Amino acid sequence: MYQIQTIDAGSHSTIAGLASKRYLKKRSSEIYGRRKQERAVSLSDLSAIYPEAVLASSKDLGWQDIRVLHVRTEQNDIDLPAFENHCVIVQLEPSVHVTANIDGNYFDDFLSPGDITIVPAGLRSHWRYEDSVPHEMLHIYLQPNFVQKMAETCQLSLDQTAIEPQIAVRDEQLRHVAMSLLYELKAENIVGKLYADSVASVLAIQLVRRYSCLKDVGISKGGMAPNKLRRVLEFISDKLDQQDGIDLDALAQQVRMSRFHFSRVFKESMGLSPINYIVRQRIERAKKLLAETDLPIADTALRAGFSGQSHFTTFFGELVGLTPRSFRRAV
Repeated sequence: MYQIQTIDAGSHSTIAGLASKRYLKKRSSEIYGRRKQERAVSLSDLSAIYPEAVLASSKDLGWQDIRVLHVRTEQNDIDLPAFENHCVIVQLEPSVHVTANIDGNYFDDFLSPGDITIVPAGLRSHWRYEDSVPHEMLHIYLQPNFVQKMAETCQLSLDQTAIEPQIAVRDEQLRHVAMSLLYELKAENIVGKLYADSVASVLAIQLVRRYSCLKDVGISKGGMAPNKLRRVLEFISDKLDQQDGIDLDALAQQVRMSRFHFSRVFKESMGLSPINYIVRQRIERAKKLLAETDLPIADTALRAGFSGQSHFTTFFGELVGLTPRSFRRAV
């Protein structure tokens, strides 16, 4: 049976705290020099430079396409080299405020348990935590070649699958996959190898689908990150039939932005303000209903999310150049 090195969670908090403090106090110039030299080259994962932070690792479990580390640290200022693998980090506990610089991309966010951070392969990063309280994370590493291989099954080319850095992403599917890997890591079960290798494929596809530079979503420089834009567009699509409107604050909350910042980056990405985009989407839905159903004009207006027929007819005429009735006759 494969074995993993793990520490009992009940007794770990005191031991880890003392061990970490002793480590920091006795860090010599020799250790510092070794780590500085290690940062100059590409490394596979965090255990190469902070082995004392690793509670459990899949390194000796025979997992082929994925490496998983259960990490605990109380350092509040961390400088990381460019890892040779994509890294998905799941915040386990507690909630923390963090500022980060990932290869020139600056982030200032609040990480709650379950939040996802993505650091693409080849990117250096610096992390500063507001409090130096101990916090636990799950690090999941995937080789870029493996991710690309999975992307090719979706008929995506290399330039479409560049993973983008992310912080504080709420992704229930990724979180569920990560928690299942954490369970297998602790289970000491030989069958876990088969499970982990199959889950690696799912994780790679999810990274490509939601967190890469896919050309099906055009993002102008300075606009919204692809995964956040997709989340907003999906939210709008789900709420189009609401006659009381889609609140701008609710949209901004979906991507954890202020109302002002959200409006600006949305327009940079889509070329339209959020309100104008919503109106156009309502009109497109109405055109589909007019062409494919026999619903009365008033019912069509309500189904498309307009407050009434008059309101609907005004916007329809401005954007389409015809009245709803004339449009129906024309199609």
